[in-house]
Amino acid sequence: MMSKKLRNDSNLNTSEIGEYIISDYGYGKDNVKLLHVVRNGPVHAIKELEVGSHLKLYDKKDYLYGDNSDIVATDSQKNTIYLLAKKYGVKSPEDFALLLCAHFLSKYSHVKEVSVQVVEYPWKRIGSGDGPFKQLHNHAFIFAPTATRYCTVTHARTGKQSQCA
Repeated sequence: MMSKKLRNDSNLNTSEIGEYIISDYGYGKDNVKLLHVVRNGPVHAIKELEVGSHLKLYDKKDYLYGDNSDIVATDSQKNTIYLLAKKYGVKSPEDFALLLCAHFLSKYSHVKEVSVQVVEYPWKRIGSGDGPFKQLHNHAFIFAPTATRYCTVTHARTGKQSQCA
């Protein structure tokens, strides 16, 4: 939220403009689709995730003065999600969200808080045959929307440490 009257004053409190306060600020990248495949010989396993990242900076100069010099580009956030999934794998939505939060806080010292949302969509292995003799295919899957697993992890930097909420 911005004020009707924006003053360019060096004594201006960066979170307060006139009678208004910028309360919910930040930016991020939502709806990053990720299909992580693990190949163990002929048997494969997959996880489909939808990831969103939201960063808050210490300074609000992007909102107050249009200065985007500290902004971590949304494409960089998306590419970081892909890179960390490839490098470290995806054990669970919670572990992956913790990894992303820790990465953004350690890489960018001007980031005050990171919030990551991860949704895991369920897939099951396709089988053939009936009863106890049913054979599961090694690398063929079907979307099975029985339940959706999701989490939101928020890390805030307090001094030189980060805290998980």
